Amino acid sequence: MASTVAVMGATGHVGGAIARGLREAGVAVRAIGRSRDRLQPLAQAGAEIAEGSVDDAAFLTHAFDGAAAAFLMVPPNLQASDARGHQRRVAEAAAAAITKTGLSHAVMLSSVGADKATGTGPIEGLHEMEMRLDAIAALHVVHLRPAYFMENHMMSIGLIKSAGINGTPLRPDLSMPTIATKDIAAVAADLLARRSFTGHATKELQGPRDYTPQEATAILGMAIGRPDLPYAQFPYEDALKAMTAAGLSPSVAADFVELYRGLNEGRVTALEPRSGANTTPTTLEEFAATVFAPAFGAS
Repeated sequence: MASTVAVMGATGHVGGAIARGLREAGVAVRAIGRSRDRLQPLAQAGAEIAEGSVDDAAFLTHAFDGAAAAFLMVPPNLQASDARGHQRRVAEAAAAAITKTGLSHAVMLSSVGADKATGTGPIEGLHEMEMRLDAIAALHVVHLRPAYFMENHMMSIGLIKSAGINGTPLRPDLSMPTIATKDIAAVAADLLARRSFTGHATKELQGPRDYTPQEATAILGMAIGRPDLPYAQFPYEDALKAMTAAGLSPSVAADFVELYRGLNEGRVTALEPRSGANTTPTTLEEFAATVFAPAFGAS
């Protein structure tokens, strides 16, 4: 039991890949999620299942009990009436569970931009969670701060199919680091398996290189046989309306618009110069060919 790693968000992109990677390495895993059905593939891979809500401190206390380490994150709730309140409840539940169980090691999924307290949309909640965890003196924790997810491009599939364009509120010439979530998971799984880190630390992950939205659109277009796919920058108000029409709560949609604004205006940016320590291997070209194109064809 002492070598068990508890993994929050175990049915998501990052948490799921962490849980699978740890199991493949022979590490005992307690997979935490809201849906027993979605957790079943991990159960079949030998993971222990913990089904419940991560904003429930009593549940997380049970899920962390006896674990040697935990992967911490705030699973998205796109219908949350109060986006920041949702994040705060998860952070408080996790902190309470860590304190009660005496959990010694954790890796948290944070973000580039989490050094700032305001003006970053949902990253504000991650900043708060970093501060809350750092207040637990006995906890050894690494806050992973990855860049913009390549998987965010998956949200454009419907737009490309319906309108023949790709677009977001991001400036077409905004050069920013972009990362595949499987590379985040590989770093997190290694940290959790080794548990050699001490104290409170941050670690940036910047993907293979920087891409602009215009360049990314060309790469995605090439992968789906549309090499001339155009990119359009949408006004913030139009993006807000589109997100709420798609089912996001007004609070969550406003948070995302603030994130786009923070990216465009340079508030959400990497602090470290690019180096071998923060560069990860999966290119957007590889992602476009192996993930985006198959999903586009199947949608």
